[in-house]
Amino acid sequence: MSRLPELRTRRLILRPLRGEDSEAIARLCGQEFEVVRWLTSMAWPYEEGSAEAFTARAMTCDPVEEAAVFAITLGGVFIGIMAIDAPGELAEAAGCPTIGYWLGRPFQGFGYAGEAAEAALDWAFAAHGCPAVAARVFEENAASRALLRKLGFQPEAITERYARALDRKVRNIVVRLDGKAFRQRKAAA
Repeated sequence: MSRLPELRTRRLILRPLRGEDSEAIARLCGQEFEVVRWLTSMAWPYEEGSAEAFTARAMTCDPVEEAAVFAITLGGVFIGIMAIDAPGELAEAAGCPTIGYWLGRPFQGFGYAGEAAEAALDWAFAAHGCPAVAARVFEENAASRALLRKLGFQPEAITERYARALDRKVRNIVVRLDGKAFRQRKAAA
């Protein structure tokens, strides 16, 4: 099993999850509908123990073969999750690892998601040796769609996924980021 590294940005540290992160996950995500509503796998209302189960699973995953789940921290404070799933999670982009993320509401709007995503994407391209990374975003999630567009993701397909918190299928846009374009954009910045 590979070990998940610690990634550092100008303001953030992305590190492997720890058991004590469960409380922050439950508070910032599980018990906050305006965060949960954009995720497919979280239930609403919050199911007691689901943050602990998620954390335990993430801590035992092989980050290259299954999923790399990073805690996003700011000054040592847990503010969200950045995850890279191994290729195969999205049928519409089967050969690509996929990125997913969420931030607690108090930490949204400050550019932390983009900063964390840049670091995670660097890691994903190196760890997977892949030509592209994919993502899936709810069609009506304008903020996340704008972030992915800013990172250079391009639309690939439209699909539907069941969202547990909404108890219905939701249209999703599958987007893809070419590794060469990502590196060129970073070099030009």
